Amino acid sequence: MQLDELRFYYALYLSKGIGAGRLITLRTYFGSSERIFNASSAQLASAPGIGKIIAQEIHASKELSLKTADEHLTALPEGVSIITFFDTDYPESLRNIFNPPALLFIHGEPALLRLEKNIAVIGSRRITDYGKRVTSDLCKTFAEHGVTVTSGFALGVDTAAHRAVYESGGTTIAVLGSGIDVIYPPSNKSFAKELIASGRGLIASELPLGAKPDAKNFPWRNRIVSGLSSASVIIESDEKGGSMITASIALDQNREVFALPGDVDRPMSRGPNQLLSDNRAKAFRNGLDVLSALEWVNGSSESGKRKSQRKQPHFLTNDDKQLYNILEVAGEPIHIDTIVERSGLDVQTSLVRLLEMEFQDVVRQLPGKFFSTIF
Repeated sequence: MQLDELRFYYALYLSKGIGAGRLITLRTYFGSSERIFNASSAQLASAPGIGKIIAQEIHASKELSLKTADEHLTALPEGVSIITFFDTDYPESLRNIFNPPALLFIHGEPALLRLEKNIAVIGSRRITDYGKRVTSDLCKTFAEHGVTVTSGFALGVDTAAHRAVYESGGTTIAVLGSGIDVIYPPSNKSFAKELIASGRGLIASELPLGAKPDAKNFPWRNRIVSGLSSASVIIESDEKGGSMITASIALDQNREVFALPGDVDRPMSRGPNQLLSDNRAKAFRNGLDVLSALEWVNGSSESGKRKSQRKQPHFLTNDDKQLYNILEVAGEPIHIDTIVERSGLDVQTSLVRLLEMEFQDVVRQLPGKFFSTIF
């Protein structure tokens, strides 16, 4: 979109009474943003879905909106651009969702928006060690198979997903619930710069410059996260978490949904378990399960081979294998006292063998003398 047309389009986007849907309808009806801007209240009211009251609101606020639009476009941060619903580089995956964004501010590699293999990985801000391990393994597999990971850049699962795929050499898209110039949480500011500088990351937002990360923004943000993706993977969530809203949105968008099964006593597994119980999501054990279900890999033989290699590392001693299997069966971190009780080994032998396996990247030690396998 040419700068003059973008100026009026963005001003209308900021005008009272216009949301994404109405702006797209108006632009389609009038053929140009400048014509909308210069139309009378009566002319605006004749457009589908507008009416007299909304037309008056648009007409009354347009001059202030144009002034604000000019200020925003002048102050656009270096490297940030705007793509609109009517631009050829607008992602096709978003065009056909319910209420697509009328525009996106983007910072980073724009080609990532148009890649076909894109999966959303989302979940609770209160990520558990189980969630961290699964997210890391999942996103490494996605990176290895050229899949872009999209998430919401929030604390917890979102950030873990972005980091895991990026550190594995993959590509990732972060969709903000704030303006493109308001990185939230602030702790992710340096990571955002690193993503952009690398050419393997993109930050996107439909919100105006300066928009704060208000709670009302996040459900709207989530429709973009799922809309950009062929499937959404729910790692952890309580039964009423934001990820459950995203799962519902993804299903409405006719996208696949996967959920990580978890212990029934785990609060952060209640959401995924509920999705599975309701047959609204598919269960998975690893990334290859997800890619196989999407027909992006032939996952059966690869998955079996991966599982076999993980469960029987060839370099383990007999004591190591016994301790490893105890941790595998537990499926979560367990205390050294429990390990000793179940293995029949003494404390010193158990700690020595566990430490050796930690050096070999087979198990990990957590605070309080808890141990777990590396998923």
